[in-house]
Amino acid sequence: MKILKELTNKLNVLYVEDEKESREQISDIFKLLFHSLDTAFDGEDALEKYNIKPYDIVITDINMPRMNGIELTKRIKIQNPSQNIIIISAHNDSDYLLQAINLGIDNFIIKPVQMEQLTLVLTKVANLIYSQKISLRYQEELEKELEEKTAKLSHQLITDELTGLLNRNALVKLSNRRDSIRTMMLISIDNFDHINIAYGYDNGNLLLKEVANFLKSKVPKETKLYRINSNEFVIVSFKKSLEEMNNFAKILQAEVLHHKIIFNELSIKISITIAITEGEGCLLKNAHTALKEAQQIGKNRINIYTKNSPIELLQIRIQEYMPKLRKIIAKKYVVPYFQPIINNKTTKVEKYECLARIVDDDGDVQSPLNFIDIAEMTGMIPDITRIMIDKSFAIFQNNDYEFSINISEYDLNDGYLREYLQAKLSQYNIDASRVVLEVLEGISAIGAKRSLEQLLNLKADGFGIAIDDFGVQNSNFERVHAMQVDFIKIDGSFIKNIYKNDKSYTVAKTISQFGKSIGAKIIAEYVHSKEVQDIVLELGIDYSQGFYFSEPLKTL
Repeated sequence: MKILKELTNKLNVLYVEDEKESREQISDIFKLLFHSLDTAFDGEDALEKYNIKPYDIVITDINMPRMNGIELTKRIKIQNPSQNIIIISAHNDSDYLLQAINLGIDNFIIKPVQMEQLTLVLTKVANLIYSQKISLRYQEELEKELEEKTAKLSHQLITDELTGLLNRNALVKLSNRRDSIRTMMLISIDNFDHINIAYGYDNGNLLLKEVANFLKSKVPKETKLYRINSNEFVIVSFKKSLEEMNNFAKILQAEVLHHKIIFNELSIKISITIAITEGEGCLLKNAHTALKEAQQIGKNRINIYTKNSPIELLQIRIQEYMPKLRKIIAKKYVVPYFQPIINNKTTKVEKYECLARIVDDDGDVQSPLNFIDIAEMTGMIPDITRIMIDKSFAIFQNNDYEFSINISEYDLNDGYLREYLQAKLSQYNIDASRVVLEVLEGISAIGAKRSLEQLLNLKADGFGIAIDDFGVQNSNFERVHAMQVDFIKIDGSFIKNIYKNDKSYTVAKTISQFGKSIGAKIIAEYVHSKEVQDIVLELGIDYSQGFYFSEPLKTL
């Protein structure tokens, strides 16, 4: 700690953490290390502080309300690409970590924060900052000494401290040379987080050293080996073709799988997933895209990058559509459409489901399929939900119908719903008993404590609770029962072909019987024909919804 403090006692740091208890605990440690420490409770608060004062290091959590750590990093990097940033993440943040890696972040602290890991990362970053400042000062003072120090610093900047391999900086430098790389292989140790947890970070580091030595003994002479991230290595070739590199990958993968890594009286077997790409362009980015695709399938895979892959097309869609979606939200171009829900006993419309649509500048109406996935990944769902609540309440203040609004896990995570809904009830003079909040089955299956508590509090306030798309995820009948739901909506995939599919019929019948046993009303979605409606009536399902009765309506 004394050595670390000598490195950090002149540094100004911004620490961003939304959990108050964690922020206060870690801040107490940071105050002992740094010259000055400012804290922020989320990304927006941090960005305001960053725009006022320069910082040597920004240390930020990933999952935060309003603006998460990834978005904060993007905005800071736009202003200052060289800003030193340390990401704090939980073990289940793999998708966010990939985004951070693509932003050029290679300093991570894993929650729960361990002092050894914290010290290691801070020492690494502080050493880098110290070296940069030393280099600048020597440049001003003495040209000859500058050359010596620059040589030493250059070696540190392109060398991985743990393994002695070339690092990400060296790879980027090489990649900037035209026609320098013919093929690139990205290697990721499978389940490395689990290894760190099971054996400890010290042993995890020893494992990385052994893997580095093993890879060094296997790579051909005309290739170069790099360690670019915690458990990721890169091999570049100036001569090997894609086919040759693929054959080499198969051999290497098999040898790794059958090789025991022995150290500290431990014997560990690992597997690796490999991505391969060739040609000019952003090879590392392309390799990471291919790696992500392989990891979505499983471990111990080899995947060759292909242009316009699903992930790449999604990235293009996000880049293209996100500005449009921001504009749509800013101008409140999100509008509710209303699909009737029929009481099967009275055959009358008893309630409506409010469905989000987007109206563009030309007046064209777009389905949510065009924007919901992007809104989820960019944190815009709560903004859309607020607009839907406000506009739906404004419509239903003029009638007596019940109506339902879709609520997501993102809304519950933001924690704004109860206060916002109460304000809208008062503004539009609507009784809570007329409002049903539809949540996806996944919320009940995941069972996040805070989400369940919010739903029960909203039910206590008088709102109805419906489970939407029931039957397609990890159905948890016990938890649904505990939530005291008022309605269960059978997923349309079971209803649409119920008249000709025995499995769909059985599932729908089971859900219907379960709903009746806990006092919940059952709603059949996707009722598109008389044949379907006849079976729904036969099963005694309470309500029907679908194109057989009406498409979603623009007005009531």
